[in-house]
Amino acid sequence: MTCPLAASVWDWFAATWAAITGEPPPPRSTDLLLADDQRTWRPASQLGPLWHRLRLATICQLWAAYQHARHQPDAAQSAGAVAARIISSSRKAILGDWRLATINVRNTAGVPSDWLRGRDPKLTREEFTARWCHRDVLCALGAAPDAQLVIHCSAQHPVPLPA
Repeated sequence: MTCPLAASVWDWFAATWAAITGEPPPPRSTDLLLADDQRTWRPASQLGPLWHRLRLATICQLWAAYQHARHQPDAAQSAGAVAARIISSSRKAILGDWRLATINVRNTAGVPSDWLRGRDPKLTREEFTARWCHRDVLCALGAAPDAQLVIHCSAQHPVPLPA
């Protein structure tokens, strides 16, 4: 949390969270951001899954940047590059969930359906909307049954990448 790169990324994360939710940003607290100790701050209950996905994507990319710097000390990472990878990871997760909401992956997996045991990976459009389309900031989905997904998150939206 005291590393300048991590501090800049966490500040960007907090501003992005505030832009997505319309709520005050979470504090930059080790207990909250790394250990998910929600005694001092808690996202709204319907935003819990989004909080976990974005927080863990941020931790993952910061860890990857640390490991990269540890093994290649001459290759400096910027907060903007780390944040861009967080956005890329989030976009991939959005598209993966959209696939679950629109395609029966059991029929398109390319393996016999008997191999695919366990819970059905299907996601309803309502579940997808509740997970990703809060205030239509990250992505939006029209009301029509055949409406297509529009992803809004980018290097400039909802918060520009840090320098």
